[in-house]
Amino acid sequence: MNNPFFSKSFISIDQINSLSDIKYIFDAADRMKKVILSEKVYEPLKGKTVAVLFYQPSTRTFTSFVAAAKRLGAYVIDINEMTSFSSAVKGESLDDTIRTIYQTTGANAIVLRHPEDNSSQIAASVQDIPVINGGSGTAEHPTQALLDLYTIYQKFRRLDNLNIMMVGDLKYGRTIKSLAKLIARISKNSTITFVSPKELRAPKDFIKDLKDKVEVTQRSNFGTAIEDADVVYMTRVQKEWFEKEGKLDEYEALKLKFIMNKHTADKMKKDAIILHPLPRVGEIMLEVDSDPRAWYFEQMRSGLYVRMALIESILVL
Repeated sequence: MNNPFFSKSFISIDQINSLSDIKYIFDAADRMKKVILSEKVYEPLKGKTVAVLFYQPSTRTFTSFVAAAKRLGAYVIDINEMTSFSSAVKGESLDDTIRTIYQTTGANAIVLRHPEDNSSQIAASVQDIPVINGGSGTAEHPTQALLDLYTIYQKFRRLDNLNIMMVGDLKYGRTIKSLAKLIARISKNSTITFVSPKELRAPKDFIKDLKDKVEVTQRSNFGTAIEDADVVYMTRVQKEWFEKEGKLDEYEALKLKFIMNKHTADKMKKDAIILHPLPRVGEIMLEVDSDPRAWYFEQMRSGLYVRMALIESILVL
């Protein structure tokens, strides 16, 4: 199969043009899973350099990108606090930072997380090397969507006829936006149910675009809809965006509107799964972790396989 990702930036789910693109990356992720489980050395990127630059705090995305590149044999330049330990502190523009990183490191690819919605597009436009979007503002988190879908596929072995419930911060949450767009692009006969307080509903234009491709409903509570869900995708209410807008009182009022506890999980189908991009801040109780429907730890491991697959696909023909 032709490699549709080679030598290209990956900054938006809109770049996924067909089911064959997903098949390619999932097949590659399966290969990476076998490599990791076999504990064999696999270094197709030996001699390559990958820079991982994060302007926002991260544990899972940052460490999985760093681990993915290193396990593939790349030399990795990783900075997890660009706003503290780079010239961004002095007011350096993103454009100049990207040019600088390329010149000082000879990077073959850059992974970027940044609070601006169009940051990855800017980075890809100023330097002729692939840029991978590790999360841009409130707009997109495309690699999270890939690993989320890969996790769902690992469980159900299908991408069609899925009933997916997305819960919590749908206004600021970039993970749900990317996953919903991906489901709408490649899944047939699936439904998405958004559950949130009215203050945290997904943007109207976003919902309108989805409705052209997939069945969408909006609710203000779990209700009986949770009984039909194959996937319940929980999200935290994101304090950092409320803080930025000076609305911390509103955050306190909304942060625990929806909680997944044992009682709620027991309403779900036996073969359903619970996902969460994490970190959690109270919306999934610890008592749920032992439930077989709790798949958010498997979801984290999917991130390693999928990000290894993506980096290799971009840098190796």
